[in-house]
Amino acid sequence: MDIQKVDIADLEPIKHFISQVSAVDVLPNFNDQGKAEYKAHVLPDILTTFDAEYFQILKVVCAGEIVGFGALRNGNYLTHLFVSKSVQGQGVGKRLLSTLLNTTEAKKISLRSSVNAVGFYESYGFEATGSEADFNGIRFVPMCLER
Repeated sequence: MDIQKVDIADLEPIKHFISQVSAVDVLPNFNDQGKAEYKAHVLPDILTTFDAEYFQILKVVCAGEIVGFGALRNGNYLTHLFVSKSVQGQGVGKRLLSTLLNTTEAKKISLRSSVNAVGFYESYGFEATGSEADFNGIRFVPMCLER
């Protein structure tokens, strides 16, 4: 398993990877409106994370296959963290998250956790800063890590 920087040549494989993970782990938690919103905006907006001026983006590769993707905006907001179901529970997400957070000196890191990932973030030290919310059918829990 290798954590690597992402470049523009990775765009389509990353979008495909995120679509696969989302279909299994994220979309089942949304209503029809949330699914439509996610497909219309979240997936097409992946390109914006490839702007190195604002984002630190990494992928995890195992046996030539992408099994993880993460993006940290402005050093203090985690916009994406996806891990393939096939390697969940093996420390891949924590290694990816640690590597991303080691790129910043920010004392406070925020995110909007999908409802299925709250326990993962809590195990890392993040705390909910509000109750579960919904934006156009996309369910999330606002969270923060103070270090």
